[in-house]
Amino acid sequence: MRLAIEMAVIEIEDEITAVAAGKDRAKFHGMLRLNESAADIIRLLAEDITLKELFDAICEKYPDSDREEVGNMLGNFLNRLNKEGLLIDDDDDLV
Repeated sequence: MRLAIEMAVIEIEDEITAVAAGKDRAKFHGMLRLNESAADIIRLLAEDITLKELFDAICEKYPDSDREEVGNMLGNFLNRLNKEGLLIDDDDDLV
């Protein structure tokens, strides 16, 4: 899976946002307000990655987090991205 468009994660003071970048600016005019873990997910989705690799990377970055909670958060966020048309999942492995 990967992002359908190129996105840049921008951190200004205490706010993290993602906006379309490069040639994809014409495809998505909004922005996503993110927390730190969502920003990590967006960065990881810049390259093709499997759901398992994504889950493992987030669990590694946040080792004190409950794995079930990470799975739920990840599933909710990926479903949101998918609903907005921002996710390509060639393997049909969305949770």
